[in-house]
Amino acid sequence: MIYISGIMIYLLALVAVGFYKIRSVKNSEDFMVAGRTLPWYILVGTLLATWMGSGSLFSGAGLGYRNGLAGLWSSGGAWLGIALIYFITRRIRNFGKVTVPDIFEARYGRAAAVLATVTTVIAYTTIVSYQFRGGGKVLSMVSDGMISLETGIIITAVFAISYTVLAGMFSVVYTDVVNGVLMTVGTLGALLFLIFRVGGLGEIAAVAESAGKWQLFGNWAAERTGDISGPIIAISFFVPTMLLLMGDANMYQRIFSARDGGSAKKAVFFWIIGVIVLESAISMLGLTGAVAAAKGLIPDLVADAQGALVNPTEGALLEARQAGSESVIPAIARFAGLPVVLGLLLVSTMMAIIVSTADSFLLIPATNLTRDVYQRYIHPGADEKQVLLISRSLVLVLGIIAFLLVSQFKTVLNAAFTAYNIYGTSITPALMAAFLWKRATAVGALASIVT
Repeated sequence: MIYISGIMIYLLALVAVGFYKIRSVKNSEDFMVAGRTLPWYILVGTLLATWMGSGSLFSGAGLGYRNGLAGLWSSGGAWLGIALIYFITRRIRNFGKVTVPDIFEARYGRAAAVLATVTTVIAYTTIVSYQFRGGGKVLSMVSDGMISLETGIIITAVFAISYTVLAGMFSVVYTDVVNGVLMTVGTLGALLFLIFRVGGLGEIAAVAESAGKWQLFGNWAAERTGDISGPIIAISFFVPTMLLLMGDANMYQRIFSARDGGSAKKAVFFWIIGVIVLESAISMLGLTGAVAAAKGLIPDLVADAQGALVNPTEGALLEARQAGSESVIPAIARFAGLPVVLGLLLVSTMMAIIVSTADSFLLIPATNLTRDVYQRYIHPGADEKQVLLISRSLVLVLGIIAFLLVSQFKTVLNAAFTAYNIYGTSITPALMAAFLWKRATAVGALASIVT
């Protein structure tokens, strides 16, 4: 019960921050890009907290549980993507826009901007939906079923939507800084405790080696049905993650929010360090959780999920393997004997990771629809009060749509890579060409998006 109390206090504090930051929002640019005033250290926190969503918390830890550190093939795509973006960060900031469709309109025309908006709305609303599912899973597990999955999803959705509606980017970035600190301390603290609990790094290496989780490609061949090699499957996870990162509208909107190009570039440099540390720690926490399960310290999540199947077909067993392992971090919080303070930190970290991503992925499509549809086609002469009202209303509407989408995906991994493929293959190639290839054409951009 103490864990639930801690989570609820955390969620209420987020809404309080939203109310406090309302006074900072004087116009639509404040709501969308925080008035372009953010220093580098604030940007680092919000970039880190936004990228580290339930895809990292559940699917990243689940991949670590199933594959060991070889699960980082998925995360590695993002690391390479950030490294490449670093070299054009100043150019992005100096472009001076607000949204990715703004960039498309400037380089390729209005048709490309509209298609970019539609793609972003579809992909990002899907991403928000699995944040809600992730929050529901955390609340259900740490409450030992007192809060059902469905009720947990509703609670997560209500809080994420509420404080995003209140102050937009101002509420998002400043809570993200706190969330970034919280997730770093909570993840590393839990990892160090669990390593000690299972017998140290040597014991982890020995158990992982015997289970095939201490090689370059781990058990990746078991991630898909059919006769597909582990390296091919690993690369199929690496590339979509890289493409999503390099085209991620959240990243561009935050770079546009920077005080200047130098602040933006410095923030991206420290962001890549933070992402490598945290995603490696989460993967290692998943692997250490698998060792803890082998020693009986926590339940055998995969065996339990597969044992509950009524019709254990090959596809159902694979899905149960993924879904069961995705619960490893909540299981560690419940069963691994963490000290109360560390347990509270870990469950708060889980909610911080989920909510900080949900709010950002709500704000982006709402901003796109406001600027690239409402202000351009529906009401070009709208005043600031009307634009703010529409922005907030769209956050609410898209949040409700995301809630309705939750039931369409059974695992976080499936939802994540559906969204990654939709967005990464449609948006990223044309977006990179906008900055790196002067001969890129509108026809080429349109063909890239629709194919």
